[in-house]
Amino acid sequence: MWKTADHLRRQCKSHWGPLAGLVSGLMFVLVQLTTVHVGDSCTRLGQIAEEFRFGLPARQVMCIATTDGNLVYDRFVSTNRQPLRQAALLQ
Repeated sequence: MWKTADHLRRQCKSHWGPLAGLVSGLMFVLVQLTTVHVGDSCTRLGQIAEEFRFGLPARQVMCIATTDGNLVYDRFVSTNRQPLRQAALLQ
């Protein structure tokens, strides 16, 4: 039994790196495809979601109404956060 495990370990050793890279890449693509993006249609006005993009931090998007009457996601600017400089001056 130990010989079989050792034999399998030697046979599969060279394939673990590419296999791990392929699985990691698929996970990134799935996250990219399943999250919302600016311009995607939405169902509820005012709904807030997070947009994930490669190499960029996650940001919030909000469901808004266009002048045509369509509901789409657009960038969300929160007004309750103070700018960093103003917060530093208050301290």
